[in-house]
Amino acid sequence: MTKQTLLLFFSLLVIVGCKNENRKDGAEASASTLTPSEAQSIAKDAYIFAYPMIMGYQAMYFTMVDESSPGYRGDFNSFTHDTSPADYTRTDVVTMNADTPYSLTAMDLRAEPMVISVPEIKDRYYVIQFIDLFTHNFAFIGTRATGTEAGDYLFVGPNWKGDIPEGKFKKVFKSESELVTTIGRTQLLGKSDLPNVIAVQKKLKATPLSTFLGKDTPEKAPKLDWIKLNPVDLTNENFIDYYNFLLALVTPFNDEDKAQLKEFEKIGIAPGKKFDASEYSPEVLAAIKAGVQEGTAEIKAKAGNIAEQINGWNMMDAFGSRSFYKGDHVLRAAAAMVGIYANDKIEAFYPMGYVDKNGEVLNGENKYQIHFKKDEIPPAKYFWSITLYNKKADGVGGYLVQNELDRYLINSTSEGLIYDKDGGFTVYIQNEKPRVDKVANWLPAPKEPFYLCLRIYGPKESAMDGTWKPPYIEKVIQ
Repeated sequence: MTKQTLLLFFSLLVIVGCKNENRKDGAEASASTLTPSEAQSIAKDAYIFAYPMIMGYQAMYFTMVDESSPGYRGDFNSFTHDTSPADYTRTDVVTMNADTPYSLTAMDLRAEPMVISVPEIKDRYYVIQFIDLFTHNFAFIGTRATGTEAGDYLFVGPNWKGDIPEGKFKKVFKSESELVTTIGRTQLLGKSDLPNVIAVQKKLKATPLSTFLGKDTPEKAPKLDWIKLNPVDLTNENFIDYYNFLLALVTPFNDEDKAQLKEFEKIGIAPGKKFDASEYSPEVLAAIKAGVQEGTAEIKAKAGNIAEQINGWNMMDAFGSRSFYKGDHVLRAAAAMVGIYANDKIEAFYPMGYVDKNGEVLNGENKYQIHFKKDEIPPAKYFWSITLYNKKADGVGGYLVQNELDRYLINSTSEGLIYDKDGGFTVYIQNEKPRVDKVANWLPAPKEPFYLCLRIYGPKESAMDGTWKPPYIEKVIQ
């Protein structure tokens, strides 16, 4: 090698070394040059973006991962079913319905697609809802969406490249995330109807594509390294660890999210990365914590005023697909706070009652009543219900309330519901058991703040366009 060649070689080494050093400096620069003000602003936006995702992590962890959890259901890719409606012991998600026993699974689409098969269901309403890790409702199977016929439906993950056989499936759905929450709801027509619901549930199937086609099973995806859940860490700077775990399961990123996620990298947010608080100065770390608190406050403020209010009811229209949200991450987060995994409005409309006719927060220290005139009865193609919840989850959302009747709702199939001579009826909401002629219409309340969810499954046009209005919740003067 000539002297000239050696000099060129060493020059190249120096240049490459400088480039590597610059690359290292660039990687550390975001942490070292980040101002507290910038960190707080980024953390606030990141937490709002992440909130529904980490709440989904919590729900999935308790139901599909942690076998010691009271809410544990079983492994991924197979249905499990409730053999009774939800009651006060169910605290895996907020604002859970007690009308329709749930059929649940979480699909892992990393190795191959999954096939969801349903039987013919003509004697009752049902819906199966599919939610990605962003909490977007991206697919529905059921009475409204796909009809009453039997059918097979294919669900494909974001990175699957295989061929889809023609003519095998009624519909093919593509998920933005590798994990998908799947919630089936089957209408219960009174307590004696439970065996019929169970018979329907047993016919729901989740099958890997290879098994469905009778082909060789592909290699299993690596086992996910779930982070042991500490719910407190979902409300502080450690949310970043959970968020990063989830981001690795939603790549490639949607174009709508790329710029914002790039900005989030400045506070350690990146797919699969471990959050290291020691990378940040005490001032910046304190700012990240403050940003999380600021984001939480903004989500709560939106949750408390999430929709147009009519007669004291929030006329909820806060759940849907990515295209529904149009980049409104505050709305998406607030929707998760008040009722994560709720259906689109066209499937089920959820007016929420937090205040009485005078604008005062509902509290079981008082007595209330709701009188539905005949033309005010919720306009549902399938059925309606009114369910009561406490606020024990976070001061906004909560759970069904234990009571002496084990009654959590009144709905259109409630046995013994008393109607007045004009075809309307009154619901009595109070802690103390009312006199005997009102018990059939009594919705028991706790002696503490609570809220109501009015569900309308298959809302008719008058509910969709705002023509129908629910009556006020009126405090009874004692």
